[in-house]
Amino acid sequence: MPPTSRTSVDARARLLDVARRRFAVDGALSATLDEVRREAEVSVGALYHHFPNKLSLATAVYAQLLSEYQTGFLAMLREHDTAEGGIRGGVAYHLRWVTAHRGEATLLLGSRLDSEELRRSNIAFFAAVRDWWRPHQTYGALGPLNIGITAALWLGPAQEFSRHWVAGSAAKLPRGAVATFADAAWAVLRANETEEEVQ
Repeated sequence: MPPTSRTSVDARARLLDVARRRFAVDGALSATLDEVRREAEVSVGALYHHFPNKLSLATAVYAQLLSEYQTGFLAMLREHDTAEGGIRGGVAYHLRWVTAHRGEATLLLGSRLDSEELRRSNIAFFAAVRDWWRPHQTYGALGPLNIGITAALWLGPAQEFSRHWVAGSAAKLPRGAVATFADAAWAVLRANETEEEVQ
């Protein structure tokens, strides 16, 4: 039994940490709830208090991972003053994140596991992307932002490539992959030939 001083929040955090690690290595279907519970050193009651079934645990892991991905993506965007830098940086961030978190990326690239936490995170994320995008659209470097279309054009090709890469055996991305997808994203999303022409 875990020490009584550990709080319910600690138990939830430990369950998420273990599940995230196990799911990344073995897949969400491999580890049982009881295996996760024992490794996290929490009671049966604590497990079912937080996660009544494996789907609820996997959904929480998915939301946590996507929130962390989005936080890093926004931090990267804020480092870029130019539209081109941000568009290319977004592709580079995505592919480097997938490379650094291959097992976890497999979870995010699979079926979307919807939750209230995920919806809140997405609302905040897309609002922040709009805030970054707006001035670049105003001075003419980028066209209007349509989240579904823009996301597909910006990260869609890199995302589809990522699915193939994580399922394969290559240890590293092919040489030039980041530049190839970054060039393609910028070519399709820019509204003008160069930002210098509109500034």
